[in-house]
Amino acid sequence: MTSLTHRKAATKVATSVASSVATEVATLVTALAAVFACTLPARAAESIPAPPPAPATASTVTSSLPLPQAEVEKLLAAYALIKQNYVGQSDDKKLFDGAIAGMLASLDAHSQYMSNDDMRDLDRENSGEYVGVGIEVELDRDHMRVVAASDGSPAARAGIRAGDVIASIDGTSLAGLSNSEVARRMRGAPGSVVTVSLMPGSAGGGKARTLRLTRAALHNATVATRMAAPGLAWIRVAEFGGATGADLAAALKKLDGNGTAQTPPRGLILDLRNDPGGLVPAAVSVAGAFLAPGTVVFSARGNAPGANATVTVDQRYYQEAGQADVLAGLPAWTRTVPLTVLVNGASASAAELVAGALQDNRRATVVGTRTFGKGSIQSVIPLGADDGIKFTVARYFTPGGHEIQAHGVTPDVVVTPAAAADDGMMLREADLANHLPPADAAATASVAGSGSATASAADKRDPDKRDPVESTRMFGTRDDKALQAAVALLAPGQAPAPSLAGLLHKWTAELRPGSTSGAGAP
Repeated sequence: MTSLTHRKAATKVATSVASSVATEVATLVTALAAVFACTLPARAAESIPAPPPAPATASTVTSSLPLPQAEVEKLLAAYALIKQNYVGQSDDKKLFDGAIAGMLASLDAHSQYMSNDDMRDLDRENSGEYVGVGIEVELDRDHMRVVAASDGSPAARAGIRAGDVIASIDGTSLAGLSNSEVARRMRGAPGSVVTVSLMPGSAGGGKARTLRLTRAALHNATVATRMAAPGLAWIRVAEFGGATGADLAAALKKLDGNGTAQTPPRGLILDLRNDPGGLVPAAVSVAGAFLAPGTVVFSARGNAPGANATVTVDQRYYQEAGQADVLAGLPAWTRTVPLTVLVNGASASAAELVAGALQDNRRATVVGTRTFGKGSIQSVIPLGADDGIKFTVARYFTPGGHEIQAHGVTPDVVVTPAAAADDGMMLREADLANHLPPADAAATASVAGSGSATASAADKRDPDKRDPVESTRMFGTRDDKALQAAVALLAPGQAPAPSLAGLLHKWTAELRPGSTSGAGAP
């Protein structure tokens, strides 16, 4: 058949096809409508708590939303051509799910179609319990790149770190797979082995590596505390999960002595390096542990009325109705004690919210390198009984009005880690293909350019310079310049504790699967 004949045939059958796949078309229309007219639902993975909207249906949205008729007809024509001429079998649901996935993927790097498996994964991630190797990945220019390896996870112990590029899993290439599909292949039964191959040129060095990782039952014990120096507590938040606020409150109360003769610390170091983010309510609770009630944490700005809000240290923003306030009973000194916050290029999303809030409210001195720059809110909306869509509905802004998206948070004190000969360079949100541009993109041609107020000092001197990727295993060692700088700020003239170099190794051992606490990321 000629191309002209194809077009005539497609046009002729498009209308009849629509009636034969009414359910799939309705789902597609619902997805389209949700993107155009969205309020923030309660199930959103990264959103401001709000009442869930009424479920969208094709019949309820088409009456208020004008659909692009020509584009819908083009879609149906493509469907007709496939059904009539594809050499193999084609499944209607798979075709339309793919159409929805393509529509979401065209928006930005963090919007996607959520299959039944994806929705189950989301619930599993929010609960903090899963079986895997403990890494977070993101697709970047056809490469599946590691965003972070969670503390104490099988991946972290094997040497996988932010910046590594995964070439294959169990000998199968990852070409064409989504982030969630890669994460799913990493999962399996506890004790089973998965083989991961890393590409040359990744953060681990210039040679290809193949690692055998043993899957483990992991729980996101996201908060750990040690003394960095006499009187100075070092609190590391590995990521923001459902229990992070409560875990932090418990750690602070323990530092207070819980009625014993123990003296509260005279300084705190909140370590958010290599923290990929997580749940926004958890971030609000963490910021609220150090800020006075009612203090602004961040603002969100989007197109839909429900996407615009100013979030404060208020229980309704970090706790579900009817639950006990995780910040109740905190000792008063937590909101006045001298505080430094450690960040780097792998501090993302919720971690950036906390750093920006503490910095703009002049509550803490931020130390390290410019953060990742993931300053957008994704809302998850169910489409049916077993699937949904996740898409960006708003941008984050710090209390001072600084946009995080594609800019990041610039530290008050820039401390660049030493780069080893085989270290890769850190990629940030602005480096991702199809990233959401900042709202001021017209005024800022390049985030790292000399005219950007959010670029780090190193970037301003040399736009081509990138910070080296940092391994979590280096935190707390004698090469940890950022931690040393934080100690010097809080206690001038005081050296870190002699045992500091071994703290992280002990800490990691305690977080290994099978101990009373663990850490991980799907």
